Amino acid sequence: AEGTTNEHEADAFVSRAQELATAYAVDLELARSRQAARRLRAADEAFEQRTLAVGERGRRGNRHLVTLYLVVAQANDVMVNVAHNSTFVIGFGYAADLDVVERLCASLATQMAGAAGRRLRAGEHRAQRVAAVSWRLSFYEGWLHAVQERLEQARERALQQPVEGGTSGALVLRAKAERVKEFHDRASEARGSWRGHRSDRQVHGRAWRAGESDGR
Repeated sequence: AEGTTNEHEADAFVSRAQELATAYAVDLELARSRQAARRLRAADEAFEQRTLAVGERGRRGNRHLVTLYLVVAQANDVMVNVAHNSTFVIGFGYAADLDVVERLCASLATQMAGAAGRRLRAGEHRAQRVAAVSWRLSFYEGWLHAVQERLEQARERALQQPVEGGTSGALVLRAKAERVKEFHDRASEARGSWRGHRSDRQVHGRAWRAGESDGR
């Protein structure tokens, strides 16, 4: 998706990546259920919590990178704690899911920055008389909104596929999500809530719509 210049190919690649990630998660969960005794005995060992650096304190764009991680994590059964200053995140879940989140998030971050950069080089911000940084951040807002919807749709498509035993993928992953939440509740030391998703900056409508269009 990062390497192609064809927007239709990029769209297909990203959506397919999420569908495969969800299908893989269902397969892993079915495998765990076949080893119930071992799972119960080693439940805590199966989970991980990983810290991922986002950026230096005060750097513009940190909030959007955190939001991107949250969006991808939500689609892949990973719970997240966020530093109050948006400099790092902590993911809680199974190792395979954390791997998916980190890789997909890194790829999407590259695509988001690349899409904004192309429009800025074309001078869209100057035509709207908006500072480049402000235009980029508004673009990111729209881009993230669209990508969140696309990942959710890709996950739902994957969950509609039949799985062994006649059960649904959604039911299989619901049980896993409950265990991840129990692990998070035990392991998390977070206090308070992250307020970074509440933007106190002006959102420029044309830049937001450009981001939303490119995100789709």
